[in-house]
Amino acid sequence: MNETKEKPTIAFVGDSITEGWGLADWTRERFTTFVQAAFPQYDILNFGSSGATLQSQFDMGYTHTLAFQASQKANRQHPFALLFVFLGANDVWQWTSEATFTSEYLALLDCYPDTPKVLVTPIPMNAGPYEHHKIEQIRQLIIQIGKKEHIPVLDLTTLSMKDGLSFDGVHPNVNGQKKIAEAIINYLNAHPIQ
Repeated sequence: MNETKEKPTIAFVGDSITEGWGLADWTRERFTTFVQAAFPQYDILNFGSSGATLQSQFDMGYTHTLAFQASQKANRQHPFALLFVFLGANDVWQWTSEATFTSEYLALLDCYPDTPKVLVTPIPMNAGPYEHHKIEQIRQLIIQIGKKEHIPVLDLTTLSMKDGLSFDGVHPNVNGQKKIAEAIINYLNAHPIQ
């Protein structure tokens, strides 16, 4: 009897940027679709949830979402070969403290024990000084967590999003989604799953 070997699964947890908010056809235009096209040997799963914050004490905390529940179920059924954690953008407006953000981030990582991970910093926004300051603060916290926990970090805050943001200056348009996909594709090409 021939058993079909399951493909390794790469999963993405995140907010509206991961989910594909604002795209004309998110099933075709979000970054995970482009990553899947580049890597047919993997199953790419998208667990984005619009409005999700990293910090769980807010109503839209990622661990309160259906996407989180779905990711947990999927990981139990077929453990992820790699998990990208792409949260923090909404925490710009829903903020408590650096200590809380760090502890909540670590708590989320603990929800996926034994799963190899890549931490992803938020993309830059076309917004005001407060937002730029907060994005940089969150970026630095994620980089610190990565160093302390020995988890790689994909730094998308340094990504050029010229012509890549939608009308709101926050969400990527299809060009921005392609830029995110290119960064992830480059990372996966440099760090293939064993």
